Amino acid sequence: MDDFDELRREVRAFVAQALPENTREKVRLGLEISKSETVEWQRRLAERGWLVPHWPRAWQGADWSSARHAVLQEELVLAHAPETGGMSIGMIGPILIRYGTPAQQDYFLPRIVNLEHWWCQGYSEPNAGSDLASLTTRAVRKTRDDGTDVYVVNGSKIWTSYAQYADWIFCLVRTDTEARTQEGISFLLIDMRSPGVSVRPLIGIHGWHLFNQVFFDDVEVPVSMRVGDENAGWTIAKSLLEHERLNLARVAENRRRLAKVRAIGAEVQEAGEPLLQRPWFARRLHELEVRVETLAATVLRFRRLERARGTLGPETGMLKLLGSRLIQDIENLAVDALGPETLAYDRAAHFEPGATQPGHCAYAPAASARRFVTRGYTIAGGSSEIQHELLAKQVLAL
Repeated sequence: MDDFDELRREVRAFVAQALPENTREKVRLGLEISKSETVEWQRRLAERGWLVPHWPRAWQGADWSSARHAVLQEELVLAHAPETGGMSIGMIGPILIRYGTPAQQDYFLPRIVNLEHWWCQGYSEPNAGSDLASLTTRAVRKTRDDGTDVYVVNGSKIWTSYAQYADWIFCLVRTDTEARTQEGISFLLIDMRSPGVSVRPLIGIHGWHLFNQVFFDDVEVPVSMRVGDENAGWTIAKSLLEHERLNLARVAENRRRLAKVRAIGAEVQEAGEPLLQRPWFARRLHELEVRVETLAATVLRFRRLERARGTLGPETGMLKLLGSRLIQDIENLAVDALGPETLAYDRAAHFEPGATQPGHCAYAPAASARRFVTRGYTIAGGSSEIQHELLAKQVLAL
């Protein structure tokens, strides 16, 4: 038994009692979860003290280690609970704790924890995705007639997840066009209700509204909403990258999705026997099982290095590479196993359990959509091509 066995039992018992059954079933089947369902679940976690346990106690956290927090997150995922990290808790919160001014911390952190503010991330642009340092959204400083210093922001951000719900966006903007690309970027907090901010939905081939393009037209942002020094935004944006990639390995999510594929294999038949007994399916399933456990062992090794050294290096990029490709292969096997059932397109079946036609597998309605969603996993967070290049240069010194 390890040190976290008791925590695992506590989490399992809590989720069994607190997670609404309809929400659990939607996550299990891969259906879309609404903002209200996510917020309701986060409220229950907050009441238990598990919404931000990795934050400092000064900000309603519990000073948990990254390893202890990872155990909590893994158990929540395996129990089919909605994602709880996201941009608010997992990204901007830790950035403000580390780099924010006291005024920014006092205003924003309590509102994140009490779920009053929903955040989105403004990094990628139409011509600055994997090459993020080439971003062109411009912020020009000026003084208003009333003496207030502001930045006037113009440009756009793209692939902005859930911007349709967001109250605030944290943005990388260019504040110096003469400096080297990485050195002329600042980190701004922008109210989505500001005049000049507009959101255009981007509906993917999967039919779901996950992404958006956000436009800034002469948007005035108080200089007090800048995090860190002017032109120091690149350093701030990178600060959590190595730790984020431990999560981008998606070990728990891969395990949960692999359990879904096993369930499909037990239910769906071919030539009069379950797919689990068919050589083509069993071979691919076993290969995926080995890859998942190998990835899990590698993440564990990195966590031990983190505890020993206090930091991680660019080699964590391999975790993102392996995890994102693995999840795609799992979803490909799910679609291959379900076959023509996944071709039927019914929007209602993407939102509520029980909409499956009689005799069809309950996993079928969202299977194709889930596969298409995961196609972006090897692009978002740094494309696989860029990750390979960074590993070659920074780790292998090629």
